[in-house]
Amino acid sequence: MLNAVSIAKRTISPPTSPGRVRRRLVAGAGCLALGVAAVVASAPTTAQAAVTGSVYLVQGLPSTTVDLLVDGTTVATGSKATGIVGPLTLASGTHTLSVRTGSTTLLDSTFTIAASTSSDIVVHRPASPSGAPVVTVFANDLSAIPADKALVVVAHTAAVPPADIRVNGKVLFANVANGESLSLVVPPATYKVDIVPTGATTPMILGPLDLTVTAGALNRVFAIGEPKSNTMNAIVQVLKLPTTGTASPTTVNTGTGGLAAQLGLAHTGLAWRP
Repeated sequence: MLNAVSIAKRTISPPTSPGRVRRRLVAGAGCLALGVAAVVASAPTTAQAAVTGSVYLVQGLPSTTVDLLVDGTTVATGSKATGIVGPLTLASGTHTLSVRTGSTTLLDSTFTIAASTSSDIVVHRPASPSGAPVVTVFANDLSAIPADKALVVVAHTAAVPPADIRVNGKVLFANVANGESLSLVVPPATYKVDIVPTGATTPMILGPLDLTVTAGALNRVFAIGEPKSNTMNAIVQVLKLPTTGTASPTTVNTGTGGLAAQLGLAHTGLAWRP
């Protein structure tokens, strides 16, 4: 069982998006979340977006340091597992991603970018730990959400068979296969998250982890690694989203007279919290 795992988190401003498999659910107060360090990146201008797309390269190969090249140009050297490179602004069309370690090329893979879109391109292991690295492209949904909600997308890019993802002990994402992703709209909070084999409660593949989601943002979670080598990990990427409505108030001014005065709220500095 894996109980202690490091979590890498990135906070990034927008650029738009289709993941391999995406199901959108609306959930109440019992879902996902994450907290750790942040990196902020800028979005392409409107003129650029008309003929370009935005790309983030996610390094999901455990215990491996690689160089990343796009169309033959090096965009990152010495990239370790959990690293995120980008956003890269690329012309719409087909491009080639090369992943190298030293003089050895681990893979050359083509991907297609549409204009005015945002995508995560993840280099990871297939379901078989001994399989050659693969690339999966996940489109980022940057449409507006309520200001007091968060969009959470969980992507299975770990070297394990289909699995269930549990939140606060309940299965929220069932039978998720390598290369698939699912999404939820949730209240921002911190939740207990773990991954177990489909239809089972043990062994624990990953977690439990305390994950904290950010309101008004797309919170992407990538599960990477392989249990037997003790390399399971989670990468978190946070992209700010346009929002609708306003967030719920945290306090309401009760005034200094009437019932408030009788309760002593004005004198103690307390305020009613909904």
